[in-house]
Amino acid sequence: MSPAAGQKVATASRRVALVGRANAGKTSLLMHLTGSLQRPSNFPGTSVECITSETVHGATRLCILDLPGIASLRAISRDEQVAIDCLGFGEGQQHPDLLCAVLDASKLPVELRLLQQLRSLGRPLVVALTKLDVAAAEGMPVDVEQLQRALGLPLIAVNGADGSGVADLKQLLTEAALTPPAPAAAPVLTSAARKPRGSRSRTDRLDALLLHPLLGPLVLAGVLVLMFQLVFTVAEPFIGWVETAQGWVEDGVAAVVPEGMLRSFLVDGMVNGVGSVLVFVPQIALLIAFVSAVEMSGYMARAVFLLDRLLRKFGLSGKSFVPLTSSFACAIPGILGARILENERDRLATILVAPLMSCSARLPVYVVMLAAFFPAAQAGLLLLVLYLLGIVVAAVVAKLLRKTVLKGGTSMLAMELPVYQRPRLRLIAAHTWVAVRSFLRTAGTVILVATVVVWALGYFPRPAAIAASFDAQRAAVVAGPEGDEQRAALDAQQAAAYLEQSWLADIGRAVQPVFAPAGFDWKITVGVLAAFPARELVIPTLGTLYSLGEVEASADEADVRLRDALRQQKRPDGHPSLNSLIALAVMAFFALCSQCVGTLAAIRRETHSWKWPLFTFGYMTTLAWVVAVGIYQVGSWMGFGL
Repeated sequence: MSPAAGQKVATASRRVALVGRANAGKTSLLMHLTGSLQRPSNFPGTSVECITSETVHGATRLCILDLPGIASLRAISRDEQVAIDCLGFGEGQQHPDLLCAVLDASKLPVELRLLQQLRSLGRPLVVALTKLDVAAAEGMPVDVEQLQRALGLPLIAVNGADGSGVADLKQLLTEAALTPPAPAAAPVLTSAARKPRGSRSRTDRLDALLLHPLLGPLVLAGVLVLMFQLVFTVAEPFIGWVETAQGWVEDGVAAVVPEGMLRSFLVDGMVNGVGSVLVFVPQIALLIAFVSAVEMSGYMARAVFLLDRLLRKFGLSGKSFVPLTSSFACAIPGILGARILENERDRLATILVAPLMSCSARLPVYVVMLAAFFPAAQAGLLLLVLYLLGIVVAAVVAKLLRKTVLKGGTSMLAMELPVYQRPRLRLIAAHTWVAVRSFLRTAGTVILVATVVVWALGYFPRPAAIAASFDAQRAAVVAGPEGDEQRAALDAQQAAAYLEQSWLADIGRAVQPVFAPAGFDWKITVGVLAAFPARELVIPTLGTLYSLGEVEASADEADVRLRDALRQQKRPDGHPSLNSLIALAVMAFFALCSQCVGTLAAIRRETHSWKWPLFTFGYMTTLAWVVAVGIYQVGSWMGFGL
């Protein structure tokens, strides 16, 4: 078959390795070269695996490898070993055809030392010079032409923010001679690459404030409070728009599909199930965007420095903050990120507590419970408390592990602080979209299938006796507005009666005694069980359950959202099934429980043993149950939530 008109056909291929120190701008460069979406970052240890992406330029296919950052050719951590193996030193690894050394212009003296080592390999080598704007802002402008003459290597200046120079670099990668560079003496540090004497850079001035022993921690605390408060205040209008759109879809389906099983499947199962998750996309996007901005600015590395002394008191390293911070988005990259820790006991302790960080999959549970039972003014602070709960518990668990099964050995923090730079909106948007796209992919696959299963278990069987009883009651209702309200109430009661007789109710009631001491009813219990494979499933499960069994409905209020349904639930004795105290217990349980098969699988891969994932699942589930029961029992004894 002949290629389509205008389609590029590659007749040759090259493997190009982007190699350089952490924060040099390799990932941003890869995005511009190939048009792919990656996760750009600005502190060491975020990238722990080689990322491969392809692009075609002219008649050449470029297979570009983005390597984790290295300080030298002598690996001192697992992520650096991955990079060096990808250079062709690992067993069975293919040599790249061309090395592209990515150098940060704002740190040229140390960058040139790595370049000298790469040059000694005798491999074809070109240079991409990044962050010239940052170097100029720091008072260290670079004369590119003078530097190229001194190095005697092909060199292209590029800008990772707007992509300028990338086209020239792609042309160079395609046409560069695949011959080793000429030997050179020690790196030539030109006057253009030296920091002017007697001047303080912008980074130095900011660090005087942000790394101050007293002011530094206060600023860090303020940043965290601001982040969680913004998740509620800024996202609220967007949530309203999503809920409105969900209501339109429900009304549209109800208008064209007659009442019965198909309408229940589409409205109660599909729209309310999957829609209950989509409502929280704005909060997830805002949280990821905020963290990305802080990370790209260079401030995240300062947080590592500020927290190192504190983390050491609990048996961890300041570097542990890097994978633990990554775990707030998802524990899996956080577990992989523990490779940056040189000490094996530090690495294992970090892996075992990383799932305690509240990942984005827990956020919908927090948001719906906080919105239903707490005023908006308290929601941001309580959200911060829930995140701090995971952090504090992780510190205590790490301390116990390092005193018992992981006893012995300490490591020192050795980490270079990147210069401050303005976060790029394009990169923030790219990172946020990658995270949201992954969440939506889960919503369209795993969550969709699970929602269908939960709907079927909650819909069947349909006892004929229930239908006959309520049909007789409806027949006795008189016509008119008052009769319409009575019929709507009977419809809601019938839906609740069907749900009480469903297979799902039988499962929930069988397990509910285990969670009764925490105040959970059978519906919350079903949500807990459904969330064990993946935390994302709890909200669509509850959305389907409360849609199938509405407790209140009227002619002018037929579109009840999940938050309202949670408030309206009643026990057989007429008391609310959920209140603020039970909501706290539910959120604490989900904050501490291990409910993610993917996370346990990642622990298995990184530790090469089933012992540690089983240990993690056991201690986290037990701890979550104990804390939830403690909150409910102590709170009830003190009269809260009643």
